[in-house]
Amino acid sequence: MTEATTIDAPAETSPDGDLFAMSEHIAGTNPYRHVRTEDLPDGSLPEMPAGPLPQPTRDPERLLADFDTFGWCLIADAIDDATREHMLERLDSQYRAEQKLGLALETPQRDARVTNLLMKGAIFQRALLNPLADQVLEHALGEDFLLSVIGSVRTGPGSLAQGLHIDQAYVGFPTPVAMVCNTVTMLEDFTEEVGATRIVPGSHRWPPRKVKELNEGIGLAGGTGLENPPHTVAAEAPAGSCMVFDGRLLHGTGRNKSADKTRAGIFAYYCRPFLRQFENPHLSIDEATLASLPSPIRMRLGWRPWMLLGGSQAPGMPLPPDRLRPDRFVGELHADAEAEPA
Repeated sequence: MTEATTIDAPAETSPDGDLFAMSEHIAGTNPYRHVRTEDLPDGSLPEMPAGPLPQPTRDPERLLADFDTFGWCLIADAIDDATREHMLERLDSQYRAEQKLGLALETPQRDARVTNLLMKGAIFQRALLNPLADQVLEHALGEDFLLSVIGSVRTGPGSLAQGLHIDQAYVGFPTPVAMVCNTVTMLEDFTEEVGATRIVPGSHRWPPRKVKELNEGIGLAGGTGLENPPHTVAAEAPAGSCMVFDGRLLHGTGRNKSADKTRAGIFAYYCRPFLRQFENPHLSIDEATLASLPSPIRMRLGWRPWMLLGGSQAPGMPLPPDRLRPDRFVGELHADAEAEPA
């Protein structure tokens, strides 16, 4: 049996400002830290689900079946070529500018990342307006799910493989259903050669002890290496496809082994409505951009309550869907206050 990876307990306080330190802190919040190594039974890892791996399709029933069985599904023709090329051009220009100004996010995997995409071009809204993806997300997270973060990742020749991780590690404990899901809008072909996302099929349904047995580092900074992790397959699909996967699925960026090819994707990460978002839209998106967003996207950012959470000036109190802020904030009043004239 492969010896299980031991992950230290989380630090007492969260680091501030350092994205890599933050990743290491997230790695410390391993939801399987309470499973003792000595409790792991001998024996092989769970068998992969039977049947062929997911292939791109636009059949909703097939998408949901693949998602439930394997932990991911592939939507064919999610965006057209003109939209895809526009996104690639915008990302390339944005990343070069951020590099020049010292704002680019550098990673251990040597890939190129751009964050907070709703501020960096209206074209990226189209990655969020995908009815088939919404069907899968509603199936997994319920109809009131939130957009947690949208960014891009582009691997290039020599980019390293990312360690296996799950996207809901920060939840802190195993869950019987997904708390988060990710969508990947593929702007270029995702192939084994260029580092298509590595996945352990069916691992979203594994018992915690088996996840810990295979786990090579939960968190963005864990397990980076020259080779792809064992027991994984490449989630391959042509440019224009969209992958949706369960936040409990073991996965990681693959190694780009090509001499001259890149692999770019738009990653939109979603969560259940009672979880905090990775990017706080109130602190990340300016008023003009918020005002320009279609109402469905603003709702996904949290501009509507869920049950008693997220209300405006009272638990569960909604705003009109066309408003960014209340018309009036009720502050300190006195008993002799008079009503304002209509």
